[in-house]
Amino acid sequence: MPPSDWTLDDLRLHLMGAVELELLTIPPYLTALYSLHPDTNLEAALIIRSVVVEEMLHLTLAANVLNAVGGRPDITGGGYVPRYPAAIPYHDPQSFQVGLLPFGDPALDTFLAIENPAAPVAPVAAAAGAAVPRVLELARDRGYPTIGAFYTAIQAGLRALDAAPGELFTGKESLQVRPEHYYASGGKVIVVRCLDDALAALEQIIEQGEGELTGPLPDEKFDPEGDLAHYYRFNELRRRRRYRADDTPQTPTGALIELDLAAVYPMRPNLRVADLSGDLRTAALACNQIYARLLDQIQTAITGQPEELTRAVGTMFELKYAAIDLLRTPLPDGGGQHAGPTFEYPPC
Repeated sequence: MPPSDWTLDDLRLHLMGAVELELLTIPPYLTALYSLHPDTNLEAALIIRSVVVEEMLHLTLAANVLNAVGGRPDITGGGYVPRYPAAIPYHDPQSFQVGLLPFGDPALDTFLAIENPAAPVAPVAAAAGAAVPRVLELARDRGYPTIGAFYTAIQAGLRALDAAPGELFTGKESLQVRPEHYYASGGKVIVVRCLDDALAALEQIIEQGEGELTGPLPDEKFDPEGDLAHYYRFNELRRRRRYRADDTPQTPTGALIELDLAAVYPMRPNLRVADLSGDLRTAALACNQIYARLLDQIQTAITGQPEELTRAVGTMFELKYAAIDLLRTPLPDGGGQHAGPTFEYPPC
């Protein structure tokens, strides 16, 4: 169905898919960040941390647009919360999934795949009983070839419904997260009251997050603030070099980035609480309880109490310390691998 034929329910469904997509990226990025030994790999830590902050911003922006058109964001009470490894909508789920990995080239390759909007959508065969994100269902059912096409469709749907009879932006302004509720360098919260606001919010998500190497625009490497888009920040780490302003998107040629992959906790990928026992199981469950509190705070913030985002900042620090305690602990079955966060919700 083309966006010109969408109903309001179609638009809200797509916007909720965008919220879920932004949420899906955060635990993998946090896992890689926390796996770095303290006071090492400072450039890598700075880059990953900056991306995490902006992914939280993108989730907030998508939620603001959804609230503005009378929808209700839901990331906890019946909404989709990813469990890892998780399928993403533009790769073959049999050969590629987003997992929880320690920092290193496999993790960076995953991050580049997440942020690249030009990879084709593959048919999805979800495991029996598995939760499927709305964005993945939409990619399969509506035929979006890329995640970039998904966001472009949302923008077209907004334009079509705004031009139709009736009022589109009927949501209560009190539900909007405002700039004073969320501060971070690189990007800003946009209060969505009209079509121009909504399009600007989505454009910020697209420009900050995505890049690709096959046919980019000359200045695509940079977002509106002049910062590298997420794809290219991760490509710097993968290529071990900074971009110069006139570099091609494929190949950064600037200063070397030194990475110490020995200063990374050797976490076993994609652990679950059920894989652990004793004190480690207790610690992993406690970490998930903090993660659950964080998600609950974000849910509260994007559904009418935006000041809750301030409290969520403290919860993020609690989550970091709980995750690092796990990452420092060798697994008892030998092999040299360590425990790590499992990011399961609800806690189990």
